[in-house]
Amino acid sequence: MTRTRREFLRDLAVSAPFIVSPGALAAAGRDQAAAPPWDRAAAILRRIVPPRFPSRHFEITRFGAVGDGRADCTSAIRRAIAACRAAGGGRVVVPPGRFVTGAIKLASGTELHLTPKATLAFSRDAKHYLPVVHTRWEGTELMNYSPFIYAFEAENIAITGTGTLDGQADANNWWNWRGEGGKKQAAARDRLMDLGARGVPVRERVFGEGHWLRPNFIQPYRSRNVLIDGVTIVNSPMWEIHPVLCQNVTVRNVSIRSAKGVSRSQLTDALDLVARGRIKAAVGAVYRLEDAAETHRLVEAGLSTGRLVLTPGRQG
Repeated sequence: MTRTRREFLRDLAVSAPFIVSPGALAAAGRDQAAAPPWDRAAAILRRIVPPRFPSRHFEITRFGAVGDGRADCTSAIRRAIAACRAAGGGRVVVPPGRFVTGAIKLASGTELHLTPKATLAFSRDAKHYLPVVHTRWEGTELMNYSPFIYAFEAENIAITGTGTLDGQADANNWWNWRGEGGKKQAAARDRLMDLGARGVPVRERVFGEGHWLRPNFIQPYRSRNVLIDGVTIVNSPMWEIHPVLCQNVTVRNVSIRSAKGVSRSQLTDALDLVARGRIKAAVGAVYRLEDAAETHRLVEAGLSTGRLVLTPGRQG
């Protein structure tokens, strides 16, 4: 029996995993007689191959990181990633402890691995996400604060393990940038949308400090072969997992905990895909939201605009 879209969305709001393949919907639209996209999940999955990494380990404590919840470990983590890349790729390991850090930029060939009882706690100081980088904010490209974990035009990158990524956002940190009804960021948002509409070059759309446009949590940008597997994400400043114009993306076994009441946490969407060309993603995420409305809204918007094809699986 074929389910209606409303029935599918209702079940999806509390289920996982599901599969997202933006390219597939266009093909389905050209062939109205084709089977519903979610009936073709197995074929889609066979085309999705997660990246693999050399067996080299670079524990961040070897590079000066201290997991006491106070020391700034940003430079140590960057040194570990640089050493990993120089060696030809491998795994950057976060051992048990609470490691405070600013922006992390993944290099090609790097797997950031969080061991059990390991936490990366991201700084509440906005200056730790400067200089500005080429990013995307609510669908428009700009130069803005770096996402907490960022990659640009990278290949073979991953975030894995059963540890925790803590954005440390709350009503007094990051979420308050939006202001009541979005008023605090309204001027910057309007200016950005105008620059985008007029086609002003991205390098000239410079925001960052003083403009109140929050960074996303995880954003690989124009990257290929991306894996996000097993981690728990809590207290995100804004959108949580936001691959932009990437190819071959796998997100699975991820637990995302938003604050009580999505409106209070100011649009911390669990997963936002911006796709082009042959992007494919296999998603098996458990969205442990206090309020599932935002996940439902995201799925509804994706289906309505024709950008997403989703396939339901077993309840998570």
